[in-house]
Amino acid sequence: MRDKLIPLISAAIVVLLQIVLAPVISIYSVVPNFIVSFVIVLSIVRREDTTYLYAFVMGIISDLLSHVPLGLTPLLLLLISFALSRVFEILDKSSFAMVLVSSAVAVLVYELVVMIVQLVMGYPASFFDMLVARVLPATVFNFIICAILYFVARKFPDTPSGNDAWTVDDSQRFR
Repeated sequence: MRDKLIPLISAAIVVLLQIVLAPVISIYSVVPNFIVSFVIVLSIVRREDTTYLYAFVMGIISDLLSHVPLGLTPLLLLLISFALSRVFEILDKSSFAMVLVSSAVAVLVYELVVMIVQLVMGYPASFFDMLVARVLPATVFNFIICAILYFVARKFPDTPSGNDAWTVDDSQRFR
């Protein structure tokens, strides 16, 4: 029961932070996205295939609170969540460097795709201006939030992974 309750309460807190705190701490009209950072960290620390519902629902909430076309964030978060869950079946979740690199790449990919979609839909700015003024600051901002959320998530007990393909059972050792 605790496995399911902690992410649910955390999601409610993150939505509240997105509504109340994010507009206050914006820098040069770049608003941090706590929801995207939360789903990325949740995809890393939780078992495989358990974050897709969170990715979809939290993505819709994020789209409703921002100026992103409705449906883009859930799609991107589902793809990122799928990719991260598959990557961390093989990589080490406890290595802080792996988590930082993967969350930085995930946030950068999210911000780049959102920028490209906005430019295709007719946003009045150039590619370079959007890259420098929006994508890079938002990536750094959301990456810092991912690192903080990962530190908090490490304090809670981790659920065992469903895929033990890389572990050897002690009772069946070769002699």
